[in-house]
Amino acid sequence: MITTNHEKIYYRPFRKNFYTVVPEIAHMTELEVAAYREELDGIKVTGKRCPRPIKAWSQCITSDKILQCLKKSNYERPTPIQAQALSIILSGRDMIGIAKTGSGKTLAFLLPLFRHIKDQPPLEGDDGPIAIIMTPTRELALQTTKECKKFAKLFDIRCVAVYGGTGISEQIAELKRGAEIIVCTPGRMIDMLAANGGKVTNVRRVTYVVVDEADRMFDMGFEPQVMKILDSIRPDRQTVMFSATFPKQMEALARKTLHKPIEVMIGGRSSVCEDVEQNVVILDDDQKYLKLLELLGIYQPQGSVIVFVDKQEHCDELMKNLLRNSYPCMSLHGGIDQYDRDSTMVDFKRGDMPLMIATSVAARGLDVKDLILVVNYDCPNHYEDYVHRCG
Repeated sequence: MITTNHEKIYYRPFRKNFYTVVPEIAHMTELEVAAYREELDGIKVTGKRCPRPIKAWSQCITSDKILQCLKKSNYERPTPIQAQALSIILSGRDMIGIAKTGSGKTLAFLLPLFRHIKDQPPLEGDDGPIAIIMTPTRELALQTTKECKKFAKLFDIRCVAVYGGTGISEQIAELKRGAEIIVCTPGRMIDMLAANGGKVTNVRRVTYVVVDEADRMFDMGFEPQVMKILDSIRPDRQTVMFSATFPKQMEALARKTLHKPIEVMIGGRSSVCEDVEQNVVILDDDQKYLKLLELLGIYQPQGSVIVFVDKQEHCDELMKNLLRNSYPCMSLHGGIDQYDRDSTMVDFKRGDMPLMIATSVAARGLDVKDLILVVNYDCPNHYEDYVHRCG
């Protein structure tokens, strides 16, 4: 990718602000707004002139098609992150959203996106997308694309998923047909921008950018790719960043790429789920393996177990040792190809192989019903990582 000199490029003006405050919200006193935010899982906002949270979809969504689709999908009312984020994003503001997985953040950035796209001229010729949604993994890219298409089809808006770990030719063919929205992993997106001398797609028309699961993106080492993509997009774009946690070093980087963002935090800084019992055992390195065998003997008959280590090589080494001690297990880390990672995840979730050795990054976002024990064999590097491991 060639460095972009934005001063030499003419960018067509575009509209960001589509939000009109309804009287019911406008007439609330500051005390009532504060009380309502407290009801919404204790929302905390940082930033100037933050729009108030809404109480119903119809207070910010004007499309009957979307309202009907929300009703059909049993989305009765906005979740806390949606209630606050929708008014902010539809006002054209940049935003940092800190909310746990499962909070409804995907709809919070998708619904304003469709209004944003419909206000702009249709794609022509070799135009690239109007919106880019960056995600850390193929799984999240596919999940987001599925949710996006549910609403995009109402407006004949095209959404394409672009991710690594699979063949590139089919994705190139889809992009060449044109798409208003690209949901991508950063590495594959850079490949696409460079493919065929830049003729597959481009970011000249991008005015709306989402960086989803930003903490995981940075943990996985994608910061240079994310920054490269953002640097190539017009500076006056609207940028929205969502994350389950927000380490201080990432917060500083986010503020470099966002313009006067409003920070929205749902439920305070990250913490381990209250129903998880936590125990700390301090051991010398040569005692850890025997302690692990002791724990497995007690807990494994009761359900699934994940053992976290800090490096890929430790993952494979520990798996071999456990196999030698007659503990069937699998490893999960970034060095394993996508097909095998998917297969491992399926086997573990089904309980076919109830013991998994994993690195934090590879297992982020795992939802396993019969998970009985999480062992931090190697300590995580920061608190947010610990929260992700333990839930």
